[in-house]
Amino acid sequence: MRSEATPVTGVSLLAKKCHDRRGLPLLSFAMHVTEIPINRLLGMRLAAAGAAHILEMEEAQLSLNHVGTIHASVQFALAEAASGEFLLQQLGEAQAEVFAVLRHAEVKFRKPAHGILRASTRFSDERTDSVLSELTGRGRALVSVSVEVKDGQDVVTAGGKYDWFLQRGDGLTAKP
Repeated sequence: MRSEATPVTGVSLLAKKCHDRRGLPLLSFAMHVTEIPINRLLGMRLAAAGAAHILEMEEAQLSLNHVGTIHASVQFALAEAASGEFLLQQLGEAQAEVFAVLRHAEVKFRKPAHGILRASTRFSDERTDSVLSELTGRGRALVSVSVEVKDGQDVVTAGGKYDWFLQRGDGLTAKP
């Protein structure tokens, strides 16, 4: 039996039970990006308050590739999760009304990664204030988040841009 952890910091991904259009449950409890099964399996965790990065994870046997460095797919997963966490933090309380899905990603792997990985984020096009107003006005927005992944030696190992489609009144129906 799994106990439900309450995050010390950050915000929940979904605040209510949601179902798809066929009535099938999508999530049955509030979920944080670090609680998504693949992210939990990889050991992702929120960075300490005030840190320059948003998510981090330790190197583990599971994360290594055939040459003994951290696999590219693991770095991609960390960066994608960090971009999602960044959006959640930017949306604040409005997140319960917004459906978000990754639409496109461009990633460049720069150097082999070793040790702890840390992902930092920012809006790609510096339109921080307009995201909520665009969601309010049009009901949807396309948002780009830039992510940089550094390893334990503070070497940039990967960088990328993650494009998210956001929509209010997402087509999901909330059920009690």
